[in-house]
Amino acid sequence: MVLSVFVPIAYLAALVISMSIFSRVYRRRTAAHLAANHAPWFPEGHPERDIYQSLVLASANPPLDDKGNARNSIPEVVLKAALLNRAMADVKRIIRMRDDKQAMAALVQKGSLGDETVARFALAEKELEAELLDVISEANTFREGWGQLIFPTAGEMVAHLKHKEVYYGVATQRDDEKLKLQEAGKPVPQSRVPLPPLVTPPGTQIQVQMPAQPGPANGHAAPANAEQAKIAAAAQAAGLPPGFLQAAQQAAAMKQQQQQKLQQAGQAGNKQVTVEEEEVEEE
Repeated sequence: MVLSVFVPIAYLAALVISMSIFSRVYRRRTAAHLAANHAPWFPEGHPERDIYQSLVLASANPPLDDKGNARNSIPEVVLKAALLNRAMADVKRIIRMRDDKQAMAALVQKGSLGDETVARFALAEKELEAELLDVISEANTFREGWGQLIFPTAGEMVAHLKHKEVYYGVATQRDDEKLKLQEAGKPVPQSRVPLPPLVTPPGTQIQVQMPAQPGPANGHAAPANAEQAKIAAAAQAAGLPPGFLQAAQQAAAMKQQQQQKLQQAGQAGNKQVTVEEEEVEEE
């Protein structure tokens, strides 16, 4: 009996379909098992992402006052500061996972770690990759092309914060070294040059200079103090650090200065055109 040519084709098709179904079901069960039985690589969660998402949701759905009117939404400067804070947290996680990956590779070669830890790390890498893509897409919604610059900026800010931590920790480290020398009965060397204070004295207030603006009677924007108070209230409600509030205020001040310069340049250009027209008419 001669078999038809379609019999091996049907056999191969059934084999491929069954293997694909088995692979899909196996991967789903493995992923569900990892999610249910294995702790996340970052058990603290991602509070910076939660803060940013809550701010975006609050700006999209502003609360209503007693009269039923929508209140002022959250300023864009605060949203940008929250997104930058989220990018900084992601940069810290990238640095931590890079160090953990080197240590984990050495331990896996020695046989000290099992497949469960490697699977947890691979899952954390995929989650972090999705987080980075989400931050880039959110940055491009504020300004086109900012997604390519937000992580280099966040990396510089993280490095600056580390430098500040080391710098402000010099006084504590000096005191610890003096205490060790005193306990050992050794003489403590005295500095011949007076050192500047490494910590800001208590009671010092940092003020951001905001450009003066005309009042609303002339048809211009509200005073700078009102805008600054609005940004401060929104940032405090969102739980952002004080440094980001100052950065947001400085960004708003720079934006207002640029607008004033553009207006002055436009007025100067109009005057120059008027003078040239008068000269042409006289000729």
